[in-house]
Amino acid sequence: MYKLGLIGKSVEHSKSPAIHHKLLAENGLAGEYHLFSIDESIISETLEHLITKGYKGFNVTVPYKETIIPFLDALETSAEVMQSVNTVKIVNGRLIGYNTDGLGYIESLKQDYPDWFKNRQEKTVLVLGAGGAAKGITHQLVTHQLGRILIANRTQSKASELASIFPEIETIKWSQVASVLSQVDLVINTTIVGMAPNDHQSIIALKGLESNPIISDIVYQPTWTKLLIEAHEEGCPLLFGESMLYYQAVKAFEIWTMNE
Repeated sequence: MYKLGLIGKSVEHSKSPAIHHKLLAENGLAGEYHLFSIDESIISETLEHLITKGYKGFNVTVPYKETIIPFLDALETSAEVMQSVNTVKIVNGRLIGYNTDGLGYIESLKQDYPDWFKNRQEKTVLVLGAGGAAKGITHQLVTHQLGRILIANRTQSKASELASIFPEIETIKWSQVASVLSQVDLVINTTIVGMAPNDHQSIIALKGLESNPIISDIVYQPTWTKLLIEAHEEGCPLLFGESMLYYQAVKAFEIWTMNE
């Protein structure tokens, strides 16, 4: 029996249980996936509960992708480099942290736009945000040797902190975002701006955009964020948050079930 779950601040409406129950069924495995909406003050207590109850692993979502790290026993490479965890495997009572956000994002991009990686060294990507999801995605963008990666965040110091990890990354000021949109091939919103119930918000304005980069939003509730609606109206190709959600879940599922 695979006991799995998700830890976050407000996860009551998460689509992860449906995805993982589907993956369990497809692989002929018995299991359950539970949601844990918790306050930061009971992270330690919750982890003890999961270990005691025989959980195989769990996902971590906002705002605990970085907060949870001190409670873990080990980190795999991507999680270590980016200091961000979205998947934890429990092995003999030990908690091992992974980051499948970036892997899931890259796989979703490959599935929806298989030709996009041709001439990838000539591509320019603009990442909006510098939190846990941005770290995981940026790590994989660098790993896949894209030509130019720009990071913009409202708090400039956080963008600079992320860029300091990789010399390949360039930071731009938030005030410069509008002026560089016509120069990029892919825009990734890694923030929660536009997530329900604030789905009337958009991280940037796209009206009058003179080019047609892929516009990508990792927010998946709603499916059609205001950013994606505006991008569609401007004739841009779209990459939906549900796609990344699914493929990062597949990667997490593989981690929990491998070598079993």
